[in-house]
Amino acid sequence: MGLIELVRTNLLWSEAPYLVVILLVLMFVGWRLRWRVLTCLVFGLFCFCLFFFRNPARVCPQVVCDDAIIVCPADGKVVAIDRLQQGEFAQRVAIFLSLFDAHVNWLPVSGTIEQIVYTPGTFGFAHRAKSSIYNERNEVVIQTLAGDMVMVRQIAGAIARRIACWVNEGQHVVVGRKFGMIKFGSRVELLLPEDTELSVTIGQRVYGGQTILGRFVRG
Repeated sequence: MGLIELVRTNLLWSEAPYLVVILLVLMFVGWRLRWRVLTCLVFGLFCFCLFFFRNPARVCPQVVCDDAIIVCPADGKVVAIDRLQQGEFAQRVAIFLSLFDAHVNWLPVSGTIEQIVYTPGTFGFAHRAKSSIYNERNEVVIQTLAGDMVMVRQIAGAIARRIACWVNEGQHVVVGRKFGMIKFGSRVELLLPEDTELSVTIGQRVYGGQTILGRFVRG
């Protein structure tokens, strides 16, 4: 596979076009002028760019025959599971994304985007619980066809400085599809209703679009 094909198929191009072009130009200039140190440095940054902006294809086969399943919205480690009372939401699952995790975000359920609320804030360490209050964040509320409400909260971290969201209010979405990205270390929280049975535990490693986070309990 050639370099261009590798970039095209493995890179989340929409989120890193200028960075990739600049690195390729610098690498070419360094190679032409035989500046070995510069060439090696830029090549290392280019490889990291391919790694960080990777766009993995994920499938959770169980969702095809069970619309009560909730899929993990992000790669990372489950750092908190707690109770809360925030409108229709009674449970919260927090996933911390390190610098080495894929940073795209997946839709946990199918349904309609009811609301998107962006809140500016600080850029504290995303593994801390208070980051969901003080850090820059984006909240996406989804209503399933059965009427269940869930919220995905994208939270920027100490290094992350940009949250990308690719869906709009009123849009119909499908579970397992990608809907956004947080750049360079972050946190994703999933807020769920009372009648939800979780399948993950604190400390567990999860994979967005693939790991089953839980299911709605419907009488």
